[in-house]
This record gives sequence, C-alpha cells and structure tokens, in this order.
Amino acid sequence: MSQPQSNPTPVASARVKVSSGLTLLELMVVLVILAIVATVAVRSLQPQVDNARFESASRLLNEVKNSSIGPIQKYQIDGTPLISGFVADVGRFPLVESPNFEMEKSSVLSELWDPECELGARFPFQFRSGPSQPDDYSQIRLPCGWRGPYLQIPIGSNSLVDPWGRVPEALANSRGELTQLQIMIPIQSTQTEPQRLAVDLATGKVEVTGKVLLNNPENGKVHAVLLTPDPNSSLTTLTVLDDEDEQPDSFLFRDVPIGLRAIVVDADGRRKTKYVQVTHDGAVVCFDFQSGNSESKTP
Repeated sequence: MSQPQSNPTPVASARVKVSSGLTLLELMVVLVILAIVATVAVRSLQPQVDNARFESASRLLNEVKNSSIGPIQKYQIDGTPLISGFVADVGRFPLVESPNFEMEKSSVLSELWDPECELGARFPFQFRSGPSQPDDYSQIRLPCGWRGPYLQIPIGSNSLVDPWGRVPEALANSRGELTQLQIMIPIQSTQTEPQRLAVDLATGKVEVTGKVLLNNPENGKVHAVLLTPDPNSSLTTLTVLDDEDEQPDSFLFRDVPIGLRAIVVDADGRRKTKYVQVTHDGAVVCFDFQSGNSESKTP
C-alpha cells in the first residue's frame, strides 16, 4: 500500500532592496566637477564679455561727443557743412551738473537727455534777436535754444552710466561746462594698469578770423562783433563778442561756439552783416567795403 505523497512546504524567497541614490561623497564630487566646468566656461567667455563692454564704452563716448558738438566733416545734400548738436543750438558746452537739477550726481550731463531740465524750459529753440543797446543789433536773428533730447539713455534709466554701471568721469572748465569725458576700463588679468578711454570737445569752440578791405585802411575805423547764443549771459537776446584783433583791417574772435553765427562790421559809416556757418575748423570771413561785396569761406 503506497503512502500518500506530501506536498513540499513553499519557502518564501527573501528580497533584498538595493539603494540606487548617491552618497554624500559622490554628490560632493559631482558638484566640484560642475563648479570646475562652469569656471572654465566663464573664463573662456570673459574676453568676449570684456570686448563687448569695451566697444559699448567707446560707443557711449562717441554718442556724447556727437550729441554735444555734432558729427565732424558731415555735409548736407547741397554741400554745406552739417553742424548740429547741443553747442550749435545752445552756444555753450553742456554743464557737467545742472545747479538746479535736484538729483544725485548720477544725473551728470542731464542737459543732454532730460526733457525736463531747466535749460529746456527756460531756453526753448526759437529765433532770437541781438540786443538793441548800447549798439542796435536787434535786426540780427538766429535760430537757437534747447531742442533735445540730444542723447538717448536706456529706457527706464534716469542717469548716464558706463557698461560697468558707473558714472563716467566728466572734466569741466571754470564755468562748470564739459570739456572731456572719460571711462576707466577695469584691470584685466593680463594688465597691470587700467585702460583709459576719453573724448574731448575741443573742436566745439573755435576761432573766427577775417579781413576788412577798405579804400583808406590807414584812416579807416572798423568795429566788428560776432553774435551767438549763450544762455549763461542772456535767455532772451543774443550775446555779442567783441573783436580781439587790434588791427583796423582784420578781426579775431576766440572761443566761438560752432553753428550758425552772425558777424557785423561797421566801417566808413556803413554796416555789413554776414551769416556764417562756423565749423569745427573755424571760419575765415572777408568783408569788402571797397566794392560793397562781402564773402566768407571756411578752411
């Protein structure tokens, strides 16, 4: 008689769970590797960033120069010089800091870009005439005044800053007018001294000279003046510059702001007026009281 077979008792198989995460040490190694890769990438891109900032700084200086004294050696369609910019319109260099502009020093050169500056409110662009006393020049009229903004700053900004977020260094004369603007480039790894970028406005004011042709130069009496706008002297009438040349048959005017100006010469009981486009090279003007003609030229 066969004995019944007993079913084997099932044995539960043990399951071992293996963790698939990173240990703290492994995580630190990964982070170090990523930091090294990021540092190498940043250093490889730094020269391109520096070059971009350098070009942006140069462009900013040129924009300030062009807005102040206009482009040099530019001509209109008819061949006449194109004289534009703040100095041509206003008759002086922009102030480094407007005395009545209630902002921090970051508002440097605000006359170039702020439509709410005091100069724009008190000296808007329009025709102005010469004074009537002590000599009458009221018939002389020149278009002048603030018609900016001459310089565009980034939208949302209220100050002029360089590509590194700093205010450019503005050098001024005794009247507080801008003469030079400079930007110091931060020292790079291959340099020992910072690089300096600068632009000056020397050609914004020039000399105007001329000759007066007389029938009798030995006994001739000549009085020459030049009329130009200057809000520092008058907001309503043109400023009169006197002749600095002691010779009766010639005249000289120094520090004449570029732009459209008027020269008036009284000689032998007659008066002649010449409107002259004063360029960055100055101007030479000839008044002929012998034949009754006058002519001008620029060098």
